[in-house]
Amino acid sequence: MESEKNNMNNFVYRVGFTAWRKKTTILVGAGLLTLILFGLQFSVIDHRPINLQPDEKDEAFLQSIKVKFIEAANLNSKDRGNNIIPHAQAFKDNDMDRLRHLDQPSRDEIAKRQMEKSIEETDEQLGIPYVNDNSKKPYVPNHRIVHFDLKGAPPTIMYFKKIMSLAKNVGATGLLIEYEDMFPYTGILKPLSAKNAYTVEEVKEILKYAQDLKLEVIPLIQTFGHMEFALKHKEFANIREVPGSPQALCPSRNASFDLIRELISQVVDMHPTSKYLHIGCDEVFEMGECEVCRMELHETLFLRHVQNVANIVNEKKPNLKIIIWDDMLRHISSQNLQAANLGDLVQPMVWVYAEDIYRFVQPPIWDKYAAVFKTAWTASAFKGAFGETLYIPNAKRHLENNMRWLEVMSTQSTIFKHNLGGIVLTGWQRYDHFAVLCELLPAAIPSLVLNLLATSNGFFNATLKDQFLSNLNCPQPGDRRSSPFLNLEGDPKMWEKLSRCMFPGNGFFKLMYRLHNIENEAKEYIDMATKHKGWLTDYNAKYNYSLPLRVEELTQDLPRVYHGMVSLARNAADSLNGLVDNYTISEWIEQRIYPYMVELEKIQNKSTNLKGVNYWPARPLPMLKELQKHGIAIG
Repeated sequence: MESEKNNMNNFVYRVGFTAWRKKTTILVGAGLLTLILFGLQFSVIDHRPINLQPDEKDEAFLQSIKVKFIEAANLNSKDRGNNIIPHAQAFKDNDMDRLRHLDQPSRDEIAKRQMEKSIEETDEQLGIPYVNDNSKKPYVPNHRIVHFDLKGAPPTIMYFKKIMSLAKNVGATGLLIEYEDMFPYTGILKPLSAKNAYTVEEVKEILKYAQDLKLEVIPLIQTFGHMEFALKHKEFANIREVPGSPQALCPSRNASFDLIRELISQVVDMHPTSKYLHIGCDEVFEMGECEVCRMELHETLFLRHVQNVANIVNEKKPNLKIIIWDDMLRHISSQNLQAANLGDLVQPMVWVYAEDIYRFVQPPIWDKYAAVFKTAWTASAFKGAFGETLYIPNAKRHLENNMRWLEVMSTQSTIFKHNLGGIVLTGWQRYDHFAVLCELLPAAIPSLVLNLLATSNGFFNATLKDQFLSNLNCPQPGDRRSSPFLNLEGDPKMWEKLSRCMFPGNGFFKLMYRLHNIENEAKEYIDMATKHKGWLTDYNAKYNYSLPLRVEELTQDLPRVYHGMVSLARNAADSLNGLVDNYTISEWIEQRIYPYMVELEKIQNKSTNLKGVNYWPARPLPMLKELQKHGIAIG
């Protein structure tokens, strides 16, 4: 008995061991057997008779479903016998008609939908601001004008030409040139020209090149506010509205119109083929303050002045169309605008550089303009709008500003008799004549291309990638699956994505990223050494009272930070060479970099003095006598 039990155990062991060795074969066989059994069961189910007798639930379901393929709801009578006929008759005629028109989309439509979805997803990755525009029929302004503000950092003629060609390639149709003190005035206006103003020959060269590119040139002359470039001079101080301020001229003096008449005459003569003249008239901050004007209403003064300037232009060149900035018109009633006959004299250029256009120019203002003027223009910005001392534009904000303008223009253009004339992309170099420089042109070229492409196509998305990169002379990424070509959310200044591009001025553009890093490092170091720590403050330096050991520790990084600034200044001079004149290079370095060099040198001098002391007086140190003159009595 025991022997049989052992034999049985051995048999079970051998069977188990054999099964373990052949486990893969057994598992595959079991899987195949399962599939065969499942197939036989499916075949049996498929050949069972189908009950297609209609009931109320089936009919309600078929009438309610939203189907695109009629074949999915209308079963083929050949395969399902005569039982289908009563069910088909249950459909009402109008239901059948409705289903008959639900056609299957074509392959092109499916591909288009997939492309639209892909573009939407890519736009989110690119950080492109969402604007509810009509992507199927985008609005494209008739004219896309680039504004050149020459009162700051005027480009060399060579660089000017390169920018004009680039602007033309990405959709520009014209230029708005604001000369201010860079125009070669003659005669009594000669003092108005800056020492580095363009010559007559250089202006003609610019205009000839623009004409060859078929770019419309609109000269801009300030004729009311922002007259600092003229009124700062002693010769014209007598026509200031406020004696101590050159911001605006007095609109009630004959001498004011003598100046305006001469300005218009010289600029118009230099632009014989121009069809438009922009006469400024924005931001007249000082009005109705002199002894002659203070008895008049502001809007009366303004409207009468615009009429007088328009008459001067018409006398000089009757067919010239006159444009003015709109901000001073926004609060004037429609009745007063019409009474002044302004609709026959000028065309307003509505400017807003922020993202929310309607916040500044509400729909009732648009309705008022449409009732008075046959047409109007708009103005966005590609630089010089978000801070007086910025050195590189925020491309994301500027793109949203331009795309919002397209949205507004598509709505408001139809309310004007002659629609809207176009959009001007402004690029301010200074906020006024006396302000320091803001973003220079070389640092703003990517923003200009980005926003010109958007306004010239009515949108900006991944489909414009090749145009964007090729016009900026960027290397094409070899791997299509690589990261997006833009990341405006995380890289709004486009430093990261365009660092290898070779557009005109690219060296200075790339230098702005280095400036950003070195400037932050210098600020942090100066604050740490002179404010956050307690041994290199102004108080320590005043009384030569500090611990040399601590001073030595605080100045360990000083040579590295200082030489980084000096190197940056040298590189800035090199990268701007040939793009702007030497005066501009010097001014920009003095405003942006040199102040840090001075602060760092002060720290170096203070540290040298503090470390040179070997003996210190007993406390307390002398009391501050200057407190007494402020009425602060101590003791």
